[in-house]
Amino acid sequence: MSKAISIRKPVSVNAPDIKATRRIYVVGFNRCGTRSLATAFERAGIGCVHWDRNQLMLATLSDLRRHGRINLPAHYPRSNAFLDFIHVPEHGETGDHVLSEGTLLHRQLIDSDPDAYFILNTRPVEAWLQSRCRHLNGSFLETYRHHLSRLHGYELKVDDVLLEWRRMWHQAHAEILQCFQQQSQLRSLVYDITHTPYNILKQFLAPDYNLVGEQLPRSGQG
Repeated sequence: MSKAISIRKPVSVNAPDIKATRRIYVVGFNRCGTRSLATAFERAGIGCVHWDRNQLMLATLSDLRRHGRINLPAHYPRSNAFLDFIHVPEHGETGDHVLSEGTLLHRQLIDSDPDAYFILNTRPVEAWLQSRCRHLNGSFLETYRHHLSRLHGYELKVDDVLLEWRRMWHQAHAEILQCFQQQSQLRSLVYDITHTPYNILKQFLAPDYNLVGEQLPRSGQG
């Protein structure tokens, strides 16, 4: 089995022997094993778009604004898996690009490609918060705080950001779980990176893809 072909560090395309066209959307938050999942997919030949330096989220927002639906294959025609939907603008970035969490757009993703695979990647919330705080040696938290303060119109403290992250976490999980429960025809999976056996993920994708190995690869800094 061939591995996916790297185009640039966050983006790869399908290996030549990948014939499946059904896409995979990992709809949970960043810092929930997205890099590990991307590694597993790429080892199985599945082309992945992992964050793409904000471009994945910007393409998603652009599609919704212009067409009312998301069409990521138009932006990434040879990639079948999409992970880490988030846009955190850099300091000084101009234009109308705003802080955006793609996990909160799960309904739009599902409505735009209902025949796809949808994976809610998750982990214990406190571990997720700690991982976000450590990410990029704390600069992710500080940049996020800066832009969230701008949206609120006043300076937020770190504790305010953590409270907002907890709120988003519980809101998104409740909504996605309800969606999975109510739409039984969806190909949906809740995958806890700390507890769910890797074999469950392999079985879930087996109709179209053959993941390799006995456990989820560990990539990134956790």
